[in-house]
Amino acid sequence: MRRIPSSTRRLTSRRIARLAILFGVVSLGLTSAGRAAEYVLSDFNNSGFEYTFDNFSQTIGPTSVRLQDTTDGWGGGGFGVPLDLSSFAEGRLVVDFTPLAGNSVSTFTVELIEQGSGGQTTKSGKWDFAVGGLPAGVPTQLVSTTTLSQPLSGIGDFGSLNLSQLSQWQVLGQFGSSSPFDIRFDRIAVSTDTAAPPAYPGAEADAPWRATAASRIDAIRKADLIVNVVDLSGAPVPGAAVHVAMQQHDFGFGTAVQAFRLRDNNPQHDQYKAKTTELFNVATLENNLKWQPWEGEWGGQFTQQGAINALDWLADQGIDARGHVMVWPGADNLPNDIRQMLADNDLTPAEQQTVRTRIANHIAAIGAATNGRVVDWDVINETRTNNDLMRELAEGDQAMVTWMQQAAAAAPGTGLYINDFGILNTWGRGANRNQYFNTIEELQAGGAPVTGVGFQGHFTEGDIIGPEEVWQVLDQFQQLGLDMQVTEFDLNTTDEQLQAEYTRDFMTAVFAHEGMNAFIQWGFWEDGHWRPDAAMFRSDWSIKPNGEAYIDLVFDEWWTDEQAAADADGAAAVRGFNGDYEVTASASGQSVSVETTLSDGGQSLTITVPILVGDYNADGVVDAADYTVWRDNRGSTTSLAADGDNNGVVDDNDYALWQLRFGATTSDVPVRGIPEPACVAIAACSVLIASLLRNHRS
Repeated sequence: MRRIPSSTRRLTSRRIARLAILFGVVSLGLTSAGRAAEYVLSDFNNSGFEYTFDNFSQTIGPTSVRLQDTTDGWGGGGFGVPLDLSSFAEGRLVVDFTPLAGNSVSTFTVELIEQGSGGQTTKSGKWDFAVGGLPAGVPTQLVSTTTLSQPLSGIGDFGSLNLSQLSQWQVLGQFGSSSPFDIRFDRIAVSTDTAAPPAYPGAEADAPWRATAASRIDAIRKADLIVNVVDLSGAPVPGAAVHVAMQQHDFGFGTAVQAFRLRDNNPQHDQYKAKTTELFNVATLENNLKWQPWEGEWGGQFTQQGAINALDWLADQGIDARGHVMVWPGADNLPNDIRQMLADNDLTPAEQQTVRTRIANHIAAIGAATNGRVVDWDVINETRTNNDLMRELAEGDQAMVTWMQQAAAAAPGTGLYINDFGILNTWGRGANRNQYFNTIEELQAGGAPVTGVGFQGHFTEGDIIGPEEVWQVLDQFQQLGLDMQVTEFDLNTTDEQLQAEYTRDFMTAVFAHEGMNAFIQWGFWEDGHWRPDAAMFRSDWSIKPNGEAYIDLVFDEWWTDEQAAADADGAAAVRGFNGDYEVTASASGQSVSVETTLSDGGQSLTITVPILVGDYNADGVVDAADYTVWRDNRGSTTSLAADGDNNGVVDDNDYALWQLRFGATTSDVPVRGIPEPACVAIAACSVLIASLLRNHRS
């Protein structure tokens, strides 16, 4: 936090009284019970901020104040006025403002500051407000997502902010932004009567995006499966029961996993292994393939053989593995020898060559060791904030092109990703997203064989974005023509209901975007998660609401397990989610199962059931003896040997099928005509056939 020194804001008692009147201490709206419902911090009527800082300026108007910085968005304005807001602990900040045409930041922040006796800040609470995408010139009101008792962030132990001893409040621009700030503030107040806003845009149950997502999912994640059921002669089997049972999604639903829990037979890890196998079809080794542990710098728990054993275990379970990460180019994430060379921030030409050789050898070695075991590699990670190597090497960002080329040679056929954070969060709007996009464009232009874009999604309550904004981000990056994945997802909060709702909606938005091919969480169990509150399972393996939301989507709402009956032509149609299936066709007590894959464009499948339609006595030929079986069981719903159309009753349709198939054998092609005397050796049995037919017509 940057603000003007407290010494420049000393207040006399008379000035305090005047400011108290101006800025709301006595401007309390009361309910009929006498409880304060609203505290107006400022209505900015012919008044502005007491101070501004870091190149921010203000223009005071009759009903509002314009706060502006034409160079960057970090700074602000505020008031040095004592406040007691203890009676508003459950109130929310309400800000009336108008974003102006010159504004490019995506958030601003209201900060309440508690100071100790020495005039120094001891702690503060902050509440963020999202303005990205709001139309310029349109008055807007935003309400804080949490109450004053629950700051989103702050200085020190902000969760214990003493609301009765506030000495200062401020409006801050967007931290770290290089974009202009230009917003007109009309009124800022605290209200106990204003309803909480949706936790994120689109959280409402009837939000329009939900119908759009359902339509998109049906179009891009599902396809038509036609199952043609035939008998041994190739004739259709009408009424055959068809069971279409999904086995695995085509889309990647994954997690980060800890290799040491997978690589051996320790029974303490059985539940961890079981859940990994049960719930996911892709997994990322969280740490073992990072450069430092790969070279033994993290101790005995991290070994190359242990990593390979974990990858082999995943393969045995049919789980695709992702590699993370070949080159994480920040000094803190590099082996000790390279870190030592980088310590003085001035690599000599000889040291540069040594670093290049070390990187090339590492990529070649780890690529060869994991080749065939890893489907995708995060080749480069977090270049926006971890870029020491690019700064120190003479070739700069072109070094990343070389690393990608080396990875392609070391792991042919493997997906090659760049991965970064802060792109999907509210604070990623604008600069972060554009920088990441431009970096990837430059990689492509430089000849890097990059195949995929990875989006980390590490969220807190205060920085989640709505589903439609997720689509906007993904639409932007889809222009690059690369595969896209959410590579690291979690929502770190103790609000389990919000966690579940956002997990469901974020996953839905991702699954509904045609450019995405995987959604990967960064852990799933509290005792094996870098953010324990974000896990789907508690320490005792009891499932949390976000885990239930995940399972409900992946294995119910987005899972195909359907029964169908073949029509008169022996065909059954099912629209299912793309993936691997077991399809079973059953008729006349016989069942056959086959495996198939449903993908874009659909699939037509033929299953031969070991029966002969019309062969009611199962002797391999449709003849007069089968008529006798039909006649003796006509009308039965229990003895169904003559139920040729598999509708659960022996009826005249089954007689018609016998007529149609008369004379067929297992080696015949389908017979389509009503049997004539010549088909059954009339010289031997014409009298019998005529008698049977007369009996039926009577």
